[in-house]
Order: sequence, then structure tokens, then C-alpha cells
Amino acid sequence: MSKQNLSNYIKFLNHITDLEQKGLISSKQKHLLKMNLKTKEQLLEKLICSFEDEHNNQNAIFSYLNVIEPKTRARCHSSQENEAPLMFRNNHNTHSQVTSFNESRLIAHLDDLNDELMNIWQSESQLLFNQEINEKLKKVGELIAKTATSTPCGSQKQVINAIETLSIIDGLKQLYKDLKQHFNDYLRCHILLMDNQFTTQNLYKMLRAFMKNLVDADEVTFIINNELYTSTTEQFQDIQITEKQQYEIDLIQDGKVIDLTEFYPELGALFQTNQYKSNYVLRIQNSQCIFCFHLKGERKTIIRSFLSLCNEYQFFDEVNQLGFLLLESLKQARVQCFNPLQLSHMIQDIGIAFIRCSKYVFIQKVIEMLQERYLVYKENTSFSSDYPYVEFDFRDSLNLSIYICMDLNKKDEMNVYKQLNLSYNKYLKFIKQCYDRTTFYKFFVKSQDSLIFEFDKQGQITFVSQPITKKLADDFGINFNSQKLNSSYKSIFRNQDLLQHIENQLQEQNQWILKDSNAPYEIFMKMEEKYFKGFFVIFQQGWFRYDHQKELDASQWNKLRKTIMESETKLYLDKLEQKHPQLKNSVIQMFKPKSIQKQSLFKNFSPSFSPNHLDQRNSLQESENVRRIPKTKGVNHFYSDMLIDTCIENINNQNFNILPYSNDWLEKQKVVFQILKNNNFIQEYKINETSLCNFLCALEYKYNKRGNQFHNYDHGVTVMQCTHAICLEMMNTKHGQLLTQFIKFALILASLCHDVSHTGRTNIFEINSLSNLAIRYHDKSVLEQHHAATSIKLLCSPSTNIIPNFNSEEFREFRKLFIANILFTDITEHYNLMKSFEARTCEINFGTKEDVRLITGMIIHTSDFAGGAKPFPISKEWSVRVNKEFQEQYTLEGKFGYPQLPYMKDLDQLPIMAKSEIGFFTFIVRPLWTVMSKFLEDRLKDNIDNLDNTIIEWQKLMIK
Repeated sequence: MSKQNLSNYIKFLNHITDLEQKGLISSKQKHLLKMNLKTKEQLLEKLICSFEDEHNNQNAIFSYLNVIEPKTRARCHSSQENEAPLMFRNNHNTHSQVTSFNESRLIAHLDDLNDELMNIWQSESQLLFNQEINEKLKKVGELIAKTATSTPCGSQKQVINAIETLSIIDGLKQLYKDLKQHFNDYLRCHILLMDNQFTTQNLYKMLRAFMKNLVDADEVTFIINNELYTSTTEQFQDIQITEKQQYEIDLIQDGKVIDLTEFYPELGALFQTNQYKSNYVLRIQNSQCIFCFHLKGERKTIIRSFLSLCNEYQFFDEVNQLGFLLLESLKQARVQCFNPLQLSHMIQDIGIAFIRCSKYVFIQKVIEMLQERYLVYKENTSFSSDYPYVEFDFRDSLNLSIYICMDLNKKDEMNVYKQLNLSYNKYLKFIKQCYDRTTFYKFFVKSQDSLIFEFDKQGQITFVSQPITKKLADDFGINFNSQKLNSSYKSIFRNQDLLQHIENQLQEQNQWILKDSNAPYEIFMKMEEKYFKGFFVIFQQGWFRYDHQKELDASQWNKLRKTIMESETKLYLDKLEQKHPQLKNSVIQMFKPKSIQKQSLFKNFSPSFSPNHLDQRNSLQESENVRRIPKTKGVNHFYSDMLIDTCIENINNQNFNILPYSNDWLEKQKVVFQILKNNNFIQEYKINETSLCNFLCALEYKYNKRGNQFHNYDHGVTVMQCTHAICLEMMNTKHGQLLTQFIKFALILASLCHDVSHTGRTNIFEINSLSNLAIRYHDKSVLEQHHAATSIKLLCSPSTNIIPNFNSEEFREFRKLFIANILFTDITEHYNLMKSFEARTCEINFGTKEDVRLITGMIIHTSDFAGGAKPFPISKEWSVRVNKEFQEQYTLEGKFGYPQLPYMKDLDQLPIMAKSEIGFFTFIVRPLWTVMSKFLEDRLKDNIDNLDNTIIEWQKLMIK
């Protein structure tokens, strides 16, 4: 056989397969063609050898079938040809004339008609019939209906059975299509997150779409901690649970979804269930929350019964996860700024779990559909029947099977069974495809240097991996709206070169052509078993470009990494301010890196060394002297024997509170002494207790000599204790071995000394006032360098040197770690530190010496806000203290003509202070503690809960 003939044979087999899938030939005709090919029928051999173009090949196959099977082709050929007339009985035919008709022949014809219609319905392709075919099908249907009402009993039953069979088969096929379409649409909900201006309202809208697509719920209500949340108002309100309501709450079983009917009248009234058609309530696990889904039922959806099937098919965990995500998201919306990508992974994981559970909806619908014609039993009871039956195994972890009373020897019942098996297997395949898609999506959501758009075969958007940056939108004319879930690529992309590239790729989708391209984007076709399923557009982006051929040494890599972090920080802050314009004049400005701080307020301010300026400096010094309180002028001396039998409450955990000891200087020294002792520092490093007492006395004096409201010894001890508690938590994690005793000693001692001799002013004030410290340290981390230098001087003084046993090398290493830790408390390093830490903890080789430096920096920086992470009454006291220092600074800035920071104005007014504190805790403190807690395997959750409650309480005070 020649290569050309072999190619034609392959084309012939592909053609007849395609014709069968399109419903243009029956399975019997396909089988006949294959048999003639095997027997080398001469006419068919000649036809195959003469194959040329595709259209002529198809016509040749039709002509061949007309020759070998003219009667069959007359029924199934194109409507453009004259149909062979069918003989029907006249209306005046008598009953005897009908009964004399060969009934078996009629049944055979009906079977043939059934086979032809089955071939059409089971075809994967979507056939669009012309008007003539539709009219003929309609007439056949009407004739069958008329015949069924007038034929003898036996024939009528056959016709009815045929109609019922087709109805069930059509229902099974439609069930698969409806579920597949519904969850394909659900996967688009991810697009709602990709808004570059993601707001709380966007969050609410996304969550509504999320729960609507998963469980058909329109609203939710829940009770937690004596607060009632209602999604209709999007508000939390304080409530008091009555005894009757508590009684009904206690009736709600763990691990069950309850239909909130008339048996729960008190909860029904509280949740206003009379406004909805269905209400399902559950107790969220590991929470005190009672959560209720409300369904309006205004339109019938394929998943309407989802929640009602939860208990029977045992997917409570998935519903509980959904409830917990909604609960936490709505709670957190009150206390933090959402990054949409933070939600992405959780939504995708829960979504795919629900898609897996959707097969139970499929199973239940199948049972209901089959029960209209057959007896159907579930496997949970012993089954026996005299009538033929078949077992259908759903191959599920629950070992679900059903028994259907049907006889597979009957053709129509065999067709039903085949369609059931086909539809279920196709749906299981769809679920697997959703798993693959979700894995693919999660990968690209994590990617920081790629942006991907996915479009289906109709050219409509199905996925976007990241919010679109303004630069990318401008460069490529991207007009993306996350609220439009069915946008086409032509409406999203306005760049003509990109659109032309897409069109070229679509035209060449079946041609494997490799092309070199310098374009910053790539276009890939999605093909599945030779069928076109859509395409991707991938943009490559990055913060910088460098020569890959050039080798970089360690210092160059560090410089490169710093450049990356600064670029990412700037991008993050720009986005933050775009979403929240109020942050431009808030306390957040203090935390921006010096390299990108906007100095617009100071651009016209240029202090000069004039006699007037010297007078200002002298006046400022006099103002500082006035602030000193009498008791701090002397040193509070104590001796080690005064510290015996020390027992400090909560000294090893985050519940410690220094405020009760504010007026007891000796108790504060006992706290410090006990922390050093608990860590075995005194014994291990042979610290002389007299020198230690001298050191702590001098340290307290230098902390308190200016009478600062916030930056005093209370604050220093609090930060030390918090650092100690975090170190204890870290020792119980997988990273615990990174903290050696030496590193811990340098860290904990630095935390105690980190604000010693603080002026009670900010670095900006020191720089603008040309203070001695600003001049000495060249405006760089002025106060932090002063704290470090003051501490090191104490450690170098003979009477206060607590580490005389260190050799030269040990002392230099200790000094290096000690100073680095204190410099990390410079708030302008906040964002760079967080970005660097988050990036490194994701790396495989995390744990280097530089990483340990980042860890200790994060610990001391987090501990610097320890007061704010206490319960609200304590946190509020610390806020009041620091705001008093800000008020004093604002007054002095006005007095001496320095630029006044707007966020320090009117802080004596509670609503204004509350507004400032909300921004501070929401955008600075809470994210910092969250990152630290994540690293410590969620061991700081109580502190984060405190911060959440603090934000909520400040919101209440701001409204008042």
C-alpha cells in the first residue's frame, strides 16, 4: 500500500467518525462502512483512492451510502433532497384496519426512529437544524401524540415507552449540561477579585456572588459574641440573647445543617426568616457562631437543593468551611484592608470542594428523574426483587449505589442506562478538569512576574491572575472591568497590534508554527483532543531588567534585592493610597521609607543658622527642661537581695501588663531581672548582679529623665517582655533552632534598651529642628542611633558593664547584633522589613545568617507595638499616651515655625484620635502582627483578636 493510499484510509476513518458525531450518519451506517472497508469492497476502495478535498470526500461518502443503502439514506440524508414518502393511514381507517397492520413491523420502525434520534441527542456537536427539518420533527412529534391516544393498548404502550425513554435520556443529558454550565460560570467569580481599586463594597459583592453560585443563598445572618450581623444591612449590631433564643440555639446539633422551620420560632424571628423561602442554619465549628443561609427561591436553579442534601450526603465540612470563610471575611472587613489575592486561594479551595460535592446534586436529580418511571432503591437497605434490576455504582467515597428496576435486555431501558453512565462519567471528568484548572489558576495567582488572561472558545474572559496595574493598562490599552464577567477580548484589549496577533493565532490554531517574537506577551491556544477550547494571553512583567549573562557577587545581589524590595514597597504604597486617599495625610506617612517619603509639606522649609535659629534652639531646650518631672532627677538604686522571691504574673506569655506597676519602679526591675533569669542569661554569661543592678538603675533613669508619656521605662520593659514571649513561642516551631542563646541575649537586651534616652519627639522633628542628635547622626535614623549609642556606652562603663566576660570577638559580634536590632525599630523601615521578611520565608533556602537578622528584626519591631496588641482597655491607655506626645510636638512645631504634621492636630478630640488610631491599627499594626503570627504557626492569634476588637472599639468611639 502506498503512503498516499494509507493517508486516504486514515482520512476516511476520521471522516466517518466526524460524520457520526455530527449526526449525519448513524452508528449502523458507520459500522457498515467499516465492514466494507475490511472486506475491501471494490466501489469503496475506488472511492477512497480518489479522495481529494474535504467537502468532496463527504459528498462521496453520502453517494456511496445511497448506492448500498438507498432506503436508509432516504431517511437520514440532507433535507435538500426529496424525502421518500411515508405511508400513513387515513383518518377514516377503522379499528380493524389498524389491528390488521403488522405490529411488529411498526415496532421495528419505531426502534429505527429511536436510534436515529438517539444518535442526534448523544452527539457531542451542537446541531443547528434548518426550518424544514424543525417543521418535520414537529409534525412527527404531533403524529406520535395522536397515534398514542388512538392505537390499541399494546402499540400505545410502546409509543408511550419510547416517549418516556427519550424524555429521561434528554433529562440526563440536560442535567450534565446545566451543572457544567453553572460551575463554569462560578469559576468566573474569581474575576470579581481582580479590581485594582478593591474596596469593602467590592468584597461584599464578591461574597454574595460566591455564596449564590455555591449554595444559591441570597443573604446571610449570624450571631457571634453577642453581635448580630445581617447582610441586608451589612451591619453588626449588639444584641442580648434571651433565654428562649439560647434554648433554641442549644438545640442546633454540631455537624448538622438544620432547616430553620416553625420548630425554631425565636431564632426565626431574630433572623427574619419569614422574608425567605428557605433558611438553613449551622453551628460553625471551633467558633461560637450560629450561621444562617437565606434562600429567596425567586428563580429555580440547578443547585437549589444543595443545602438540603448536606446531611444525607455528608458534606457538612464543606458547608462549614464556606460559612467560616464568610464569617471571617465579614469580620475582617471591619478591621483590615483586604488584598484581593489573599482571598483568592481560600475561595478557589472552597470552590473546588463544592464542585466535588455537586455530584451529589447530580445523583439526587438522577434518582428523582428515574423514579418517575422506575422503582429505584438506595443501597442502605437490603434489596431483592422478582423484577429484573440493575445496580449502578457511583464510585464515590460514600460507596453510593442505587438499584433500578429495569431490564437491560429491552432496548429502550438499555439506552437509558447507557445515557446515565455516559452523563455521570462525563460529569466526573468535568470535576477533574476543574481541579486542574484551579491548580493552574493558583500557580499564576502566586506568580509576581506574569499576568495571564484566559478566554473561552467564544472569546469571553474566564480568568485573570492579578489586578491590572495602571502602567500595564496604559501600555497595552487594556480596558478591564472586573464587574463585567462576560467581556470579550475585543472589548478588553484596545491595542491593535495585540488584537491582530490574537486574530492571527486563532486563524493558525491547527498549524504548529514556531515563531520568534520580541513582544512582551505570549498567546497560547487551548486544545483538548484536537478541539479548540479557548486561548491565553500572558504578559511578562517585572520591576527591573538586568543582564543575565553578568555574574553578581554577594554584595551586588544584596543591592539588587534591596532595589527589588524598594520598588515593590513603592508600588504597594501607591496602590494603598489610591484605594484609600485618606492615608495621604495620616500617621501612615511616618512609616514610609525615607527614600520615597513625600516631603511636599516641607519643600519650602529650609532652616538656617541665624541668630534667630540659635534662639529657637535655646528656647526649645528650655521647653524640654520644663517637661521633666521631679522624681526622675535621681537614680533609683536597688540591690540584688531586694529581688528575691520574685513571682510576676503572665511574664512568659502575651497576657502580661506593665501598667499596674507604673508607679512601682522596683516591681519593673523585678520583671527585667526575672526575664533574664528565666532565659538563663545571668548564669550562662556570668553576669555580675551588682553590675546588673547598676545597669538597670542607669537605664531606668535615662528612660524617664524627660518625663515622656509613652517613650519611658514602662514601654521598654513591655517590649522586652513581649520579645521574650515571642521567642518562647518561636522555640516551639520548626524555626526554633535558628535562635541561639547568644542571638536571643542580644535581641532581648536590645528590646529593653531600644528607646533609652528618647526625646519624646519623632525623627522628623529632630531633623527639622537641627537638633544636636540630627547633626551628629546626619539625619539618618537619628533617635535609633542615639538609643544604640547610649546603650553601648553603658555596657562599656566599668560599673554598668554586664558582659565583661565576652572576649573581643564575642563583644564585636554582640554589639553588631544589638545595634542592628535597635535600628530595625526605625518605623521608616517598616514596609521594607515586612516585604523582605515575607519574600524570604517563602524561599526554599530560608535560614541563612541574613534571614536570622530579619527574624530578630521582625520580632523586636512587632514587640515595639506590644501595647496596642493588648485587650482594648490596655491598648487604649497606650494610644492615649503616645497621642499626648504627638500633641506636644504639634504645639512646639507651631511655636517655632516648623512644618506641622496634619495627623498630629487636634488629637485631644476623641473622634479625631479614634480616626487616626483606626488607620494606624488597620494598615500598620494588624498586618505586622499577622505576618509574625503566620511565621509562628498562628501562635499569636489572641493578639490579633485583640487588635480586631480594638479597631472595632475605636470605630464606635469615632461615630460617637
